[in-house]
Amino acid sequence: MPVATTRSRAKREALIEAGAAEVIVTGEESVVDRVRAVTGGRGAEFVLDAVAGPGVTDLARVVAPGCTLFVYGALSGEAAPYRGIDLGLPALDMRAYTVLETTQDPLRLRRAEAFVASGLSSGAFAPAVDRVFP
Repeated sequence: MPVATTRSRAKREALIEAGAAEVIVTGEESVVDRVRAVTGGRGAEFVLDAVAGPGVTDLARVVAPGCTLFVYGALSGEAAPYRGIDLGLPALDMRAYTVLETTQDPLRLRRAEAFVASGLSSGAFAPAVDRVFP
């Protein structure tokens, strides 16, 4: 079940239309409590984080045992402390990613280009245009 988070209630409907089964508006409700509730206490199997920063710790709290927290951005602009000791050293896989892993490796870049082109041509990927700039 896809669960999305947003800082703005205004984005809720767009996230549901994009496929989220649940939307958590951060600041209005606890990410930890809500994810635990919608997963029956198990936690999430795969957590994607484009924001990082202090919220990484709460996201680590909701990863199911043996599952993954994938950090691929730093939109918060703040340090992303991970206090594994404070969390009781949970059994989670934490992975960081930068686009340079793909763009600086010619084989990986060709595979990524083929994957995206295939997804676009098959209709599996649908580009979403948020706004157009002059």
